[in-house]
Formats: sequence, C-alpha cells, structure tokens
Amino acid sequence: MGYFTIKNNFFLVSSNEMFEEYKKIDKFMNILEKSGVAIIIKNVKQEKKICKVETGSYGYNIYNLFAAIIYCFAKFNASLRDIEDKCKFDVRVIYIMEGRIPDHSTIGNFINDYILPYQYEIFALINIQIIKELNLDVTDVFVDGTKVEANANKYKFVWKPTKYHTRLNEKIKEYFKEINYNEYIENDKFIKSYKLKKILDEYAKTNNIDVIKVLDAKGKRLSKEEKNYKLGWKYLLKVLDYEEKEEICGKRNSYYKTDKDATAMVLKEDYYSKSSHDFHAGYNFQTLLSSGLIMMYGAFQERTDYYTLIPLLNLYKKYYGSYPKNLCADSGYGIFVNYLFLKENDINNYVKFQNWKGESTGKRPQLFFTFDDGVLCLNGNIAEEINFTASHQREKNTKLYKFSGCNICKFSYKCKAKLKQENKDKDYRIVELNPEYELLKEEARNNLLSPKGIEMRINRSIQSEGTFGQIKGNMNYDRIRRRGLTKVNCEFMLECLGANVRRYLKSLDDDIKFKNTYWDKPSTLHSEKFPSVKQKKKL
Repeated sequence: MGYFTIKNNFFLVSSNEMFEEYKKIDKFMNILEKSGVAIIIKNVKQEKKICKVETGSYGYNIYNLFAAIIYCFAKFNASLRDIEDKCKFDVRVIYIMEGRIPDHSTIGNFINDYILPYQYEIFALINIQIIKELNLDVTDVFVDGTKVEANANKYKFVWKPTKYHTRLNEKIKEYFKEINYNEYIENDKFIKSYKLKKILDEYAKTNNIDVIKVLDAKGKRLSKEEKNYKLGWKYLLKVLDYEEKEEICGKRNSYYKTDKDATAMVLKEDYYSKSSHDFHAGYNFQTLLSSGLIMMYGAFQERTDYYTLIPLLNLYKKYYGSYPKNLCADSGYGIFVNYLFLKENDINNYVKFQNWKGESTGKRPQLFFTFDDGVLCLNGNIAEEINFTASHQREKNTKLYKFSGCNICKFSYKCKAKLKQENKDKDYRIVELNPEYELLKEEARNNLLSPKGIEMRINRSIQSEGTFGQIKGNMNYDRIRRRGLTKVNCEFMLECLGANVRRYLKSLDDDIKFKNTYWDKPSTLHSEKFPSVKQKKKL
C-alpha cells in the first residue's frame, strides 16, 4: 500500500487545465513514494508517537502534509501561515491534503519533529529519485553562495571583546602583583574566571574578609584588603561577561542578541537605505548544483566562502556516496587548502584563483612560474632560494626566492609596479611563494582556459546565479523566517528542495525540456589565452 496517495474523492474544480495540474501532482507524489522518505516519516511517528491522525474532521495525513509542505515551498512564498492559507483556498493543495486543514502551529511542529532532524536524508533521497526519473548527468557540479538577512534585530549585535579582554587581563596581572599573587601570572594567556574566583576566595580567607558585607557595602569605610577584594570581584564579573561572549562567538567576530547564531555581515543591499555598507545579521547560504538541480546545501556563519567548500563536499559524499568528478567555482573559493583537498580526492579543479580577474584582464598578470625544478620570472630568470630572516613574517608552507638582474629586465616596470620606491631601485626582487600552491593554481588555470573549462564557467554563471535569482527574486526569499543555525539550515533546505521540485514540475510540460547543460560548447571552440605582458622598449 502506498503512502503518498490520494484516497478520498471529493468535489474539485473541473477543467482541462486543472486535470493536467492534478496529473503533475500525482507524478510528484509518485516521486515521493519511490524516494523512500515515507520510511523516515513512519519511523519518526512510531518512535515519538507524535502527530497522530485524529478522528473527525480535524485530523490530517502526515504523508500528505509532508507533500503539501514541499509543494508549497515549490510554488509559493511558503511561510507557515501561507501554507495554512493554501490548505484552505488553493485547489492544488486541497487536492494533496484531501480537504484537511492543519493550522500553522501544527505545520511548524511537523517541520521541527519530522523534517528538521532528517533534513539531509530527505533532501538526498528526493534528489536521487528526480535524477533517476529525468536521467540526469551530475558529473559536473557548480558551487556558489549568497548571504541572506537573518530574523534578528538590526541594532542588537555584539562584537567579540578580544581587545577589551586583553586590556582587562593586563589589569588583572597588575592586580595580582599588588596583592602578592605573582605566581599565578601566566604570560600570553588569559586568566580564567574560575582561577580568579579561587584566588579571591583564598585572599578573603587569608585576610578574614566578610565577603557579603564588602560586596553590599555602600558609603562605608573599607580597609585596603577589603578594597582589593572588591576590585577583584569587579574584574571577575567582567571576565565572566567576556568569556560568555567569546564562547558564543566561537571563531566568529560577532553575534546578535536576538539570534545568537547569526553573524554581522555586509549584505549586497540594505532594505532600509538601499546601500551595502551597513552591518546586518545574516547567514552565508551555500549550494552545490548540477544539471539545474541543487544537489547539496548549507547555512554557514562565515562571512567569506573560503572555508565552506570542504564541509559542503563532505556532505555531498556522505549522502551521495562519492565526491563529484568535476567542480567549478568562482575565485571566492580559490585558496590553497581547497585546491589541496580537490587534488587529494581526485576532483578535477575548475575553481578560479584569487587573481583570476587580474590575469584575465591583463592588469595583474602572472609574474612567476613554478615548475618541478624551480621558479622562473617573466624574463626567464631562475630564482635562487634563500633563507628567511628573523624579522620576516613567514607564512605556512612558503619559501623565499630571490630574482636577480632586475635593472636590465624589460618586464620590471610591471613586476615592480606595486613596490616601494627603495625596492624598485634594487637590482633584485625577493618573493615569498608556496610552490605547491603555485603548481595547483597552474593546473586550475589550464583547466579553466580549456574548452571544457569555458563550458564549465558559462554553465556555472547560468545555473548558480540563476538559481539564487529564482529563490531570492522570484520566490521573494530575501529574509530568513526562523532563528538558530539548525532551523535556518532546515528552512534553506526546504527552499532548495522546493526549487528542485519546481523545476521537475516544469519539465513535465510538453514544451519545456530539462537540460543537463544549459550551454554546450561548439566543436570549433579553442582554448583561451590570457593577454601577454609587453616588454618595455626603453629601460
């Protein structure tokens, strides 16, 4: 017996258009049936014994409610009250719900109890079934991200108090010296609140201080020891406050009081002033797409895209069984750790590096070329590897190279353009490079400039930017409704799943064909080349 089936017959609008729409809904329900998500819903119901089908006219079918929620996210701006409204007045949702009308609180509880704990499993199962139905090729994947404003008050953000905590720590060290507790001073470390509390208790016991009397004293004369204790207690309260804020921030620099998982970000547009220079509470939404479908998603707290790629790919492998074959992304992901991860997991690298725009326009061309046996400059000079000095700030996995003969080099006008005047006059240039990173960048550069790379870049722009345009523009999803990282992640999953179902439903029309690639490279397409650097005629 099927779970996602329409069992009750009741009066519906009769027209050819509506009958065609009912057929699409039946195919959508068949996708859910074949996907296996019913087993997850059934197990949750048996385990928690929640959302029972009630007797009388107020009950509802949990499988039909699941289908109605996904359908509403595919077709409408699906807030909880909007879904309730569609269950009352939209003929298509009435058809799915068989005339049952759950209220918005019931729908919210269903999402929290049935969908949220198993969101990735549900998302992957339905995607896999859509891929089978449409016979899609998902070897090429595209990654992109966008920032969406959180459901938090604009002026309730808290910055990470690292600077103030450092100043307070220096004051506490001086305080320890004054009360003769020098042995508790630890260099380059913050003094923890529990250790400060232990010292204050010991100090009060040693000096016979009545703690309650001292802390409640107002307008009373205190001894020197009592004043020291009261000052230490003031420091303790501050330390506790800073530690709490730093724990909430974690690796971030900020959070919001009304949504502590949200981070202060600069969005592309401010809905108050229509500018992009104000901080707002926001989340960084990441998607991994293939053949027009969102294959994986994630809500992150990072303000940049650098460190979101690896968690996204690990989620992809966990729920699809393997990493993708080819991956394309913009320069926001082109850092060493990401390139190394792609290399180690045999993923073909079509990710732009951070200087891609400069090289493609010729404004900031590639100056140094790394090979297995050394490093060359534009003039063909081989670099000499030198040792780092004590004052030099060395980065991880880098080496220091020295290029000589710069005064007679015809490319020095470009190579030394950004240097200080005293360094321009020298007959050499010292450069810090990561050889392994340079080799990985060269591999990515060759891939991106190939005909396959050109096709990947164009399809990434169409699919990734087009998908966010659909979600944020056409579906009016420009502000998050829920609070907390887990609930926000689930809400974004429903938006992504709704976008996939919407594209599947459109593919059922006779005049719309679902495409694996939105742009196919012509057979005459050749590899692209960056503009070459011209030699200066006169030195």
